Amino acid sequence: MTDQDYPQVGRGWAFPPRWARTDAVRVAMNDGIDHVGEAMVILLRTGLGSRVMRPSLGAGVDRYVFEARTGDVCHRLADDVRRALVLGEPRVTVDSVTAVPAGTAEDRIDVTIEYRIDRHRRPNSLVVPFTVGGEP
Repeated sequence: MTDQDYPQVGRGWAFPPRWARTDAVRVAMNDGIDHVGEAMVILLRTGLGSRVMRPSLGAGVDRYVFEARTGDVCHRLADDVRRALVLGEPRVTVDSVTAVPAGTAEDRIDVTIEYRIDRHRRPNSLVVPFTVGGEP
């Protein structure tokens, strides 16, 4: 999907910043669903209080690093992710956020985000893995 499909989301630098070789060397750009997906991941990886002018921006998931993979931790993590997206990413409508331990990986919780860029469009999903502490 490109910016013609979603003109309201804009265009910006790809993340992480990298160079693209076309007719000249330029900063790689993205648009559409890719642009929004990368912005969501940046928002979720931003620590609360790390942006001086916007201290409430971010999800604060860094506080779960030493937590065990329990149902309570998964519920709190999903709630923090939902809050961060609702407050920090106005281009998306969040339908659901679920967090579940990642199968055999003992230190990972996979957060699945069901969202729509436009309320009349089909839903998209994004899975973001978060590393947490060891055994419960």
